[in-house]
Parts: sequence; C-alpha cells; structure tokens
Amino acid sequence: MKKRVICLALALLLILSLAIPAQAALTSLNVYATARFARSYPVYSGPGEYYYRANSGKAMYGGGVARVYGVTGDWIMIGYGLSDGSYRLGYITKDALSGMTDLKGTLKENLSFSGTTMWAIDKCSLTDDPVINNKSIFSVAKGTAVTALAQMGSEWTYVELQGTSSLMRGFVRSRYLSTDPNAAVATAVPKPTATPYVPPVYYPTATPYLPYYPTVTTAPSYSGNSLLSSLSHNCPNTGVMVPSAFNPYQTAYLLTVADWVSRVTFTPVAQDYNATIYVNGQVVRSGQTSQVFNMTDEPQAVSIKVVSGTASTTYTVYLQRRPSEKRTKVSAGYISSIYMKNSDWRINADLVTLKYSGEDYNSGNFSTFTNGGVDNYDYVVDPNCIFYYGTKQNCYRAYNIQEFLNNYQIYGSSLYTLVYIEDEIVAIFPYGADY
Repeated sequence: MKKRVICLALALLLILSLAIPAQAALTSLNVYATARFARSYPVYSGPGEYYYRANSGKAMYGGGVARVYGVTGDWIMIGYGLSDGSYRLGYITKDALSGMTDLKGTLKENLSFSGTTMWAIDKCSLTDDPVINNKSIFSVAKGTAVTALAQMGSEWTYVELQGTSSLMRGFVRSRYLSTDPNAAVATAVPKPTATPYVPPVYYPTATPYLPYYPTVTTAPSYSGNSLLSSLSHNCPNTGVMVPSAFNPYQTAYLLTVADWVSRVTFTPVAQDYNATIYVNGQVVRSGQTSQVFNMTDEPQAVSIKVVSGTASTTYTVYLQRRPSEKRTKVSAGYISSIYMKNSDWRINADLVTLKYSGEDYNSGNFSTFTNGGVDNYDYVVDPNCIFYYGTKQNCYRAYNIQEFLNNYQIYGSSLYTLVYIEDEIVAIFPYGADY
C-alpha cells in the first residue's frame, strides 16, 4: 500500500511538471566586446530594416568605440554613444565586420535570444538607452503582451513588441513585466532623499579636485554689480560644459574639448557695464574675447574675476582635452559594490538624476538630485582613476582603489559623484550640491 501511494505521488508530480511549462532563463546581455567600425551605418532597433529606427528614422552609428553584443543573422547588435552624451543600443548590418578594428573581448558570432511571452503589468516606458539617460522611445500600455528576449542585469528586460507602425526592440524595467498578466507591479524601494543644503560653504584645501573642483579660499560676494550675465567660449561644436548652461550664481565649471582643439578663448559679459573683468589676471572688456589658452593634454584652470567697486566674484573654468571621439560625463549615484572582474576593477552604482536650479539662489541649493528607483549601472574603473572619500567639505585623497574601498562608507553615505569618459570611471568624489 505504501509503495502504491509513493508511485501515485510520483505520477502526479510528473503530470504537473508536464502541465506547467518551465520559464527558461533569459539571454544575458551583461557581457560584450568593444570595437570600432570603419564608417557610419544606419541603426535599427531590431535585426532588419522593417524595425523601428530612432531619431525620426535617421539613427546612425557615426564612429568611435562601440559595445558589440554579437552577431545575429545578417546583423550586429551594438551600443554606442551619442553627441548629447546619451547612449543607444541597436543593430547595424553584418557587412560592418569587414571594417571592424580594435576588437577587445570575444565577439559572439551567434547571438541568440530567448522568446518568453510576458505582459506589462503597469504603464511603462521602452528605451533604447538602458546605460545612461533611459530616454523613452515608446509608451507601453498596461496589459501589452511583449516577447522577452534577454536581460541586462536585474533591472532591465530586453523585449520586442509591435509599435505604432513597426516592430520595435528595446528595454523595459523588469519590475513592470510578468508571465502572469494579472500580477501587481512591484514597488521600488525608495532611496533616502537629499538633506536640505545649507548656504554655500567655501573650504580651503591643500589638495584641490583638479580638474573637477576648485580651491576657494574666500567667499565671493553675490552682488549683482560683480556678476557675469553670460560666459561663452569659441568651441560650440566640440566643447562640453558641466553644468551645460551658464548661471551667474554658479561659479565653477568643467569644459572639455575635442583632442584636436589647440586654442580656446572665452567671452565674459558683466551685468554691470562699468565692472572690470580679469581673465587669469589680464583685463578683458565686457563682451570682448579673452587671451588665447593653448591646449595641451594637461588640464588647466581659467580664473575669471569680476570686480565692481568693493564687490568681486571669481568664476573658475577647469579646461581639458578629452580623447578623440569620446566624451566626459558627470553623474552621481549610490555605490552598491566595488569588485574585480577579468583583471578590471568595476563599480556598480545606482545613479541618480542631477538637476541644476536656476531660480533658487537665495537658499544656496544650486543643484539637487532625485532618485525615482533603482537604476544599476556597472562601469570599469580606469587604472589612473582619482579617488576621494569623506564628505565634500572634508575629503581625503585615496592612494588607490583598495584604500577607497576600505573607506568610502566610513562617513555614513555611499553617494558619490562619478566622472567617466565613455564607459570608464576616471574620478570619484563625495557628492554635494554645487555652489
């Protein structure tokens, strides 16, 4: 009798296993090679010209280092940077392999995808940029059926769906998808909000953040008579300024230019016509071009001092070249882990959204951040990365990444500012609202 019960139980388990299909693990997009391609190519969201094409049907890979996820049929799945600092994943024709150079890593010659039907359990966005800005390219309605193709980390699921007029591929946050169309959306765990920022603190330090932070020994007078109304430079096509828009009350900037730029000038305009402007000590009339700054591969600081009567304000622009076809970008985020993989140190961080305010001068809060959820990004750390830990007002230069790893949480927060060129972090320092 006992043997009969056991046999019946085993039979029941077999029937249940046949009746309930197992959900196969999705293809992983966490591993990729990098390479360059010899010329520009049209980019489609899927492996075919019948798929959606971004940028109003004009999306193009224009050169530079690209992530190469693999070859599928007659197409190559790549990720590449855009001129506005964002990113895009899509497909170019397999013909590009003949002009591929600088391959690093293993090219996956037979990239295959999963094919699991899932449903959007709440309204969500489809993006072709899961790396930097996550800009939406299509709104996915609740109840929409999609084909889940792959995963990128735990945050993103790569899907295919029918768009307004064509098939589309892109990324949806995984928490909005389920194999059960009646499931409830998971609630993201909120991160701590920014603490109220006190009026600007100007701190003397023997080791400035060059080229990213200035050393300020005296607080400038925020008098309207000693402020600039505008500040421009002669590199509008290649120059990338952080913050991107000039703010009279924002006194520190980082300007990067293409590696072939040899001469940079500035044109400051004072709010007070009678104010005197000094650019690195030389008098420059308001609205006139400054002396030439000859560019080398070393960063340099440009000081622009506006004097009106007894009031003065000093603006600092940190000026540097960036490698050809690459961009410098600044983000902030909660560091989740620091680890080594394939002989490279890597940092995983939950990036936050930075916003520079333009009307909140009196409170001193000239930049803020928001964090709508967990956005995990994983970056390689450049071997020459600069590390600081502590607080913005009291920071310490780490000798190497191991010292940074041992101390980055010692002051109770893992929120740091990250500076990176393409996919490599080149500087890390404690986050603080900019003055």
